[in-house]
Amino acid sequence: MSDFAPTRITLIQRVKNPDDQAAWTDFCEYYSGFITMLLNKMKVPNSLHHDLTQELMLKLWKSIKSFDVDDSRARFRTWLGKVLRNSVIDYMRSENARKNREFRTGEEDNYFNILAGGNSDLDKVIHQEWTDYMLNQAIEHLKSSFSGNAIEVFMMSSQGNSVKEISQNLSIPANTVYVLRSRVKAKFMAELKQLRELFEF
Repeated sequence: MSDFAPTRITLIQRVKNPDDQAAWTDFCEYYSGFITMLLNKMKVPNSLHHDLTQELMLKLWKSIKSFDVDDSRARFRTWLGKVLRNSVIDYMRSENARKNREFRTGEEDNYFNILAGGNSDLDKVIHQEWTDYMLNQAIEHLKSSFSGNAIEVFMMSSQGNSVKEISQNLSIPANTVYVLRSRVKAKFMAELKQLRELFEF
């Protein structure tokens, strides 16, 4: 993805401009990973991910102009989730009709029925997956800023390991653990804040 914009103009605001091709490229690159996470959570067969993602991106490209960037209304990720849910339902029904067979059974069918019914559980799934996605993106960005044990110290600390345990596991002094943890945490919080300013609604 290209470098972050120097202003607080978000990617969603930029992508609404049909002349901003770079914004659309960034949008596809960034949100395709989130869409893949949701498709996995929705139990969509992997063999359908590519076609469904392409179809969804086309729908988003056609309809994103109608999304109102307004903090008092629904967040973009909620709107995206509804578009995704409807696309999955339409696509799977179409595939089932065309091939005259079911793709899902048991637990997967139950989960799909929840989505088809518009259950509020979808909003919870989207929120959790988005949170996880943002955290993972922030960590990925950090990897280019730190070397050695820094990221590993931060990850182990976030998983509940004590300074002593990290020190012993990585064979580094405890004071080094404190320093690395502090530096990475500060950078992580700044990175996450920037990501949220650019991508969250």
